[in-house]
Amino acid sequence: MAKIESGMEAMLDMFIFETNTLLEQLDEILLRTEQSNSFTDEDINEIFRIMHTVKGSAAMMGFENLSHLAHKAEDLFFIVRENPKIISDISSIYDLVFNASDFFKAEIELLQGDEDYTPTDSSTLISEIEKTLAVLNSSDDTQEAVVNTSESKSNISAAQAGQMTVRVFFEEGTRMENLRAFLLVNKIKDECEFLEYSPSDIETNSESSKIIVEKGFLIKFKAFVDNSVILKLIEEALNVSSYEVIDNNKDITSADNSTEKQENKTVKSQIGSKDNKKPAVKEAVHTTVHTKQSLISVNLTKLDQLHDIVGEIITTESMVISNPDLAGMQLESFSKAARQLRKLTDELQDTVMSIRMVPLTGVFQKMNRIVRDMKIKLNKDVNFVIEGEQTEVDKSIVDNLNDPLMHLVRNCMDHGIESDPEQRVRAGKDRKGTITLSAQSSSGEIIIVVADDGSGIDKDKVLEKAMEKDLLKKPVEEYTDKEIYNMILLPGFSTNDEVTEFSGRGVGMDVVKQNIEKVGGSVVVESHKGKGTAFVIKIPLTLAIIDGMEIQVGESIFTVPISFIRESFKTDESQIIHDTRKGEMIMIRGVTYPILRLHKKFNITPNSDKIEDGILLLIETENKSVCVFADKLIGEHQVVVKPFPEYLNRYSMKEKGLSGCTILGDGNISLIIDANYLLKA
Repeated sequence: MAKIESGMEAMLDMFIFETNTLLEQLDEILLRTEQSNSFTDEDINEIFRIMHTVKGSAAMMGFENLSHLAHKAEDLFFIVRENPKIISDISSIYDLVFNASDFFKAEIELLQGDEDYTPTDSSTLISEIEKTLAVLNSSDDTQEAVVNTSESKSNISAAQAGQMTVRVFFEEGTRMENLRAFLLVNKIKDECEFLEYSPSDIETNSESSKIIVEKGFLIKFKAFVDNSVILKLIEEALNVSSYEVIDNNKDITSADNSTEKQENKTVKSQIGSKDNKKPAVKEAVHTTVHTKQSLISVNLTKLDQLHDIVGEIITTESMVISNPDLAGMQLESFSKAARQLRKLTDELQDTVMSIRMVPLTGVFQKMNRIVRDMKIKLNKDVNFVIEGEQTEVDKSIVDNLNDPLMHLVRNCMDHGIESDPEQRVRAGKDRKGTITLSAQSSSGEIIIVVADDGSGIDKDKVLEKAMEKDLLKKPVEEYTDKEIYNMILLPGFSTNDEVTEFSGRGVGMDVVKQNIEKVGGSVVVESHKGKGTAFVIKIPLTLAIIDGMEIQVGESIFTVPISFIRESFKTDESQIIHDTRKGEMIMIRGVTYPILRLHKKFNITPNSDKIEDGILLLIETENKSVCVFADKLIGEHQVVVKPFPEYLNRYSMKEKGLSGCTILGDGNISLIIDANYLLKA
């Protein structure tokens, strides 16, 4: 984080959060309007508000480069707002605003990551916008619109009837109250025929926050249609605690400075009084106070701490209830209390998890911009389809999805969709390619698919490259199509003969695999020659706490996630089928399943290797099933997943079928089985 004045850290965090949110809204509006080739009044006003807010908040934080750039972009859309037709004549406006958005994002990245932050020069972008402004201002229509706007502004004060004065109070401890007030003004101003407020210097003077905290924020307005519309907007505004309606036609200066109250008149503000720490609201005939339920923003670090504490509570609870000292004792009251404790910890865990769950909308929408830019640079006509973006995932997982999805979407655009539309027509496909990004929840997992309807993967070319790089580990004829397609995920692998801006260096796809595996997921490639390619990502809903079944193998305890277990049963040797190629198998309801003995897999001495002495667990993933043989089934427990220490990474624990470990109630460690990799291995 960039170094700033002491006490400003919270303000910087809020500035970064709110600016990022506004920039995401800006990109979404620009992409939508560019696709439809039209701006509505609401779109233009929203962009204008975004730039105006960024300008003001950046100025208050002292980031002049951002403030000046936002000011120029605001000027641009001020003209567009008065004459929307001109944007169809000057398409470069889109590129200018996209470039400005990219500049803001890059600068915020620097603010978050560099202690020795040095502002980046924005003069080049500003001069480009100024050139466009000069072209726009030369338009007769634009000049006429600006003149008309100036005339209308000069006549605002003429219409005083129907005005309303409101005092607004913000939530205690929100900080940056002047910025809150500034955002509120921006929220309501387009609905107002007349608007003024006090303090009037909220945009440039951070000291005005103190006045707002002590006395409230005064707004005098007259709506175009109905003043109740403005009151509704104020009531719904973020961080507004309450508001009160003062005299409908009272001059705001009078309301600001007067300390006396006449009989049968409404309440007047006492902002000028130094002794008044809170607004002195007296009884009045026309005073109305409204209070609404509020939302708060919470730092993710605090949520992580809460999450970790809940995990420790669950571990400690297990240690108390499963304490060896209690073995064999009949403690009815203790058992009853333990059940109640388990119920409460389950509810606590569910609540914490629900707080951390966020929709994939933000990540998915960012891919729109990548497709838009590549369509222009690669000259490809592509329709980008998003499905299931409301699917929720743990925040820590969402943060790790940006890079993988970016690489996969770029791969579909560059490698998947054909460059020649005629080639698609000859293949019986639409001239316009389609890339689909979809998500759905299934059995405690999130399945994300990035697919294209392009040319598909050339299997022979992949094998040729693999042989060139000496990546084959068995004879070519033994490789399945699926294994061949998944070779493109290997480090340094690329089928492009030339290095381009988007591909050819052999980096990217292996990064996808690493980042997905980092959050406990997996990625596979599916392709059909001439029909397209799909990348299927499977990730857990959350990384931290799972319901697991504990099983014993020799002196070792393993935990299998409940979501993968279909059933458990005992059997005897007479039901075992011995296959010369596939080894031991067992038939269940007409279906034959292989048997995997865990003691052989992990080289452990079992208590007994006789099939009738142990127990079988039928474990299923999406496309594979196996019966796992263990000595004993201990029982179901909720466990906190702990990652393996970094020094064990060289042993590829995940590829051996282990995803992590957990601490048991007696203090011992249990290894958690990763069913996907266990079955793959």
